[in-house]
Amino acid sequence: MRFLRWIFIAVFLFVGFAAAGLMLLPKERIAKVASAEMSKALGREVLISGDIGLSVWPVLGVKTGPVQIAGPEWDAAPLLKAEALSIGVGAAAALKREIEIRRVELVSPEINLITAKDGRVSWAFGESTEAAGATEGSTGVTPFSLARATVTGGTVLIDDRRAGTREKLTGLDVALSMPKLAGPATLKLSGLRGGAALSLEGTVGNARDLIAGKLTPVTARFEAAGGSARFEGRMSQALEAEGQMSLSTSSTSTFMQSLGLGAAELPRGMGQAIDMTGQVTFSGGEIVNLRGMTLKLDQNTLTGDADIRLGGAKPQITAKLAAGALDFASLAAEGGSGGGESSAGWSKTTIDASGLAAVNAEVSLAVQSLDAGMIKLGASSLGVSLDNSRLVLKLPKATGYGGQISGEFVVNNRGGLSVGGNLNILQADVKSLLVDLMGVERLSGKGDGFVKFLGSGRNLDAIMNSLSGNGGLAMAGGTISGLDLNGLMGTGNGTKGTTVFDKLGASFDIKAGVLSNDNLNMTLPRITATGKGVVGLGAQTINYVFTPVALKASSGKDLAFPVKIYGPWSNPKIIPDLSAVIDLNFKEKKEEVKQKANDAIKKKVEQELGVTVGEGQSVEDAVKQGVEDKLKKELFKIFE
Repeated sequence: MRFLRWIFIAVFLFVGFAAAGLMLLPKERIAKVASAEMSKALGREVLISGDIGLSVWPVLGVKTGPVQIAGPEWDAAPLLKAEALSIGVGAAAALKREIEIRRVELVSPEINLITAKDGRVSWAFGESTEAAGATEGSTGVTPFSLARATVTGGTVLIDDRRAGTREKLTGLDVALSMPKLAGPATLKLSGLRGGAALSLEGTVGNARDLIAGKLTPVTARFEAAGGSARFEGRMSQALEAEGQMSLSTSSTSTFMQSLGLGAAELPRGMGQAIDMTGQVTFSGGEIVNLRGMTLKLDQNTLTGDADIRLGGAKPQITAKLAAGALDFASLAAEGGSGGGESSAGWSKTTIDASGLAAVNAEVSLAVQSLDAGMIKLGASSLGVSLDNSRLVLKLPKATGYGGQISGEFVVNNRGGLSVGGNLNILQADVKSLLVDLMGVERLSGKGDGFVKFLGSGRNLDAIMNSLSGNGGLAMAGGTISGLDLNGLMGTGNGTKGTTVFDKLGASFDIKAGVLSNDNLNMTLPRITATGKGVVGLGAQTINYVFTPVALKASSGKDLAFPVKIYGPWSNPKIIPDLSAVIDLNFKEKKEEVKQKANDAIKKKVEQELGVTVGEGQSVEDAVKQGVEDKLKKELFKIFE
């Protein structure tokens, strides 16, 4: 009991002396010393003004009026100004009439984070002490500690004068713990940007080294609506960094919007959700290097290295990447045939290509396969260039459909959306290619070809109906299903079966979404064929006349049998053109039969009507003349 009594007396005396010390504590000295200590620690002038009052609870110390921390020498804007500042001190130090700052609380501060055009930043501290000639190995920072520093209701203006951007964060709440300047510090931050919540948590291995501009161990996690990022490595107060970084988004569009980067909707496979890890180096305030990166864009995975330059109007990305199987089939599902407002035909859903304006890029990409919905590639080396909303996909060495593909494909959204290309195909499987591009599966075989095209519009329907360009196709052997030329030439019925040909060649022009061709040539054993007509690329229709010719048929001469192919791509009709068959094959017989019919009619007319058909006069004219003569005779009888 005596021991407990002495403990109670000691506590009572300590509290009593603390209260007496607090009453004797010079308030102005607390503010003055705190201002001086903070000025030394930050290398900036710190001004504390207004009425100063003592506080006992919840902070032992003083509460000031407005406070301001000066900005850098090269800008007049203060780094910070706040309505009030609460300063807590150690109770034991107060009994000795000494000042030990233990807690700082800023009320409604306004913080200006400025990046000058030359790359200098306003939050780089310790400038004045370094200029005074700090000795080698010294940090130039006066020892300083904070058990806890808080900010409530703050506002942060981020003014990047190099990029010409200004961002504003509101509702800022910050909690900083730094027991020793030369030791660990923790930071928690939350706020709002445009109504979207942001938060940051971080731990610094050595606060003094960080303030002095040295790289120090840092662990940080950032969260915003739609995603989060994590960093573990080393960082300086100038935001130079090196370490392991990860990024994860459940909704990339929402995450970008939270960061003020727009909200462009990306097709599935191109990053609706992202998981990325890699070794990051951030230097010079504008260059991010990613090494050993693994990037998952929805179901697609890419690996490689990338460099990102943040200075300028928009980020510039340079990367070398590799991938296994890339699946972009949603490009056709979201913009291909059968979607949008119409139940048939090309989609009329508006294509959002605004994401092309987000960055500029130069990327080399090696893939094992690529499915873009309307076209598929095998193992290929690709080059991707994105400059001011114009995307160019280069195919220096690509495979597809069992053959080789080269050329380029362009998507341009600078002044309205347009697409174009210049592609060359060598020994590709024609059936697979036509099925993917047009849904046509009757023509099979290996072929060479080229196509140049350009189209524009807000949706795929408008683009396909505006296409212009030209191209050609050559095949050394193949088949046409649903058309039997041998049966057609023998029985007149060739709508079933298959035609096997030895050679096929054609060229075509495209205008206003319509492909026209007039020089199709095809050869078979004892048969040649020509063709001409139009294919509605926009309307998905065909109107074509195909004319096979049997060489030295049973009659001893060539026999032509034209066939009309017309209707929708999905189900075209194939019928013989009998009128053309007669015109082409029986012209002499037709004239002979016609003459015999004419002679018989003349004879009958002369017998029945008593009308003589004169030389060079048609039967119709002779009959008309005979009727007129008879009418005249009857009229003249009236006057007799």
